[in-house]
Amino acid sequence: MEIAVLKLSILYFLIISVSHIVQPRGWVDFFIYLRQKGVIGVFITAFIHLPFGVFVVAFHNNWTGIPAILTVIGWGLVCKGTLYFIFPSVGLWSLSHVSVERTWHFVIAGAVMLGITIVLALPLIAYSSNP
Repeated sequence: MEIAVLKLSILYFLIISVSHIVQPRGWVDFFIYLRQKGVIGVFITAFIHLPFGVFVVAFHNNWTGIPAILTVIGWGLVCKGTLYFIFPSVGLWSLSHVSVERTWHFVIAGAVMLGITIVLALPLIAYSSNP
C-alpha cells in the first residue's frame, strides 16, 4: 500500500508542481479569488489540503529514508488544513501575501516541489530496477 500511495503522490506533486511553474499567474488569480471569499475561501483551501494529507498519514506511515519525506508532507498538510478550519484568520493572513507582484513565488514553489517529487521517485526507480 505504501508504494501505491507513493506513486499517487508523485503523480499528484508532478502535476501541481509543473502547473505552478508554467501557470503561476493562474495560481495567483485562484488564491486572490479565494481570499476575496473570506472564511469560505480559507475553508476551500483547507478542503484542498486536508483530504490528501489525511490519505497520506493514514496509508503511508513510513518514517525511514526518503519515503519519510512524504509522511512529513502528509502531516504538514493535515496540520495546515486543521489550522485553517479552526483558525481561519491564519489562512486569511497567508492568503494576504499572494499578489500579482509576487507571481514568481509560485514558480519557485513549483521548482522546489518538483525537486521533492524527483527525490520521492528515487526509491521507485531503485525498486523497479531490483524487483
